Amino acid sequence: MRNVVQFVREALINNFRELDQWFKEDAGLLHYKPSEESWNIREVLEHISLTNYFLLLTINKSTRRALDRKLDGLIIMPPHDYEEKFRQIEIVSSKSFGWVNPAHLEPTGNKDLDEVRSVLKQQFAQCMYNLSLLKNGEGRLVNTMMTVNNLGKLDIYQYIYFLTKHIERHQAQMRELREQFEESAVMI
Repeated sequence: MRNVVQFVREALINNFRELDQWFKEDAGLLHYKPSEESWNIREVLEHISLTNYFLLLTINKSTRRALDRKLDGLIIMPPHDYEEKFRQIEIVSSKSFGWVNPAHLEPTGNKDLDEVRSVLKQQFAQCMYNLSLLKNGEGRLVNTMMTVNNLGKLDIYQYIYFLTKHIERHQAQMRELREQFEESAVMI
């Protein structure tokens, strides 16, 4: 299980590190919208923080439940097909399926960018803290239903991994926005 914890930890570190780089971009790029109905990078960052907030409600509650269920000396082993669920979660980072956001995950565009950055840093710290509490496989003790892409029941490690894949999905979106912004600047 230590390999799973390390794998999820590395995904968190890498994704949040890359995410933080977006806050250093030029204001013109951060506000650029290729169309009226699309999000700009500021709104994408706000959406990520909103989604993380709701995912962390479940992750934090599940972590407390897992620690309550923990038994000293209990060795928690993953099932033989455990890695398959991680492969299914990988799809979340792509555009290969439709994704309709509920209203509470829609960005307003009014959030202060420094506030969004601060919230994302706190969310990263919370994820890392949860992983530190679940370092011996305790994250396998609680499963929670994930309806996105019909993933089904995920343990806490998989749920945190889902959070990282959601970030990756939107980092790809922001890279596309940067390319469109650069192309529009060339046309002018």
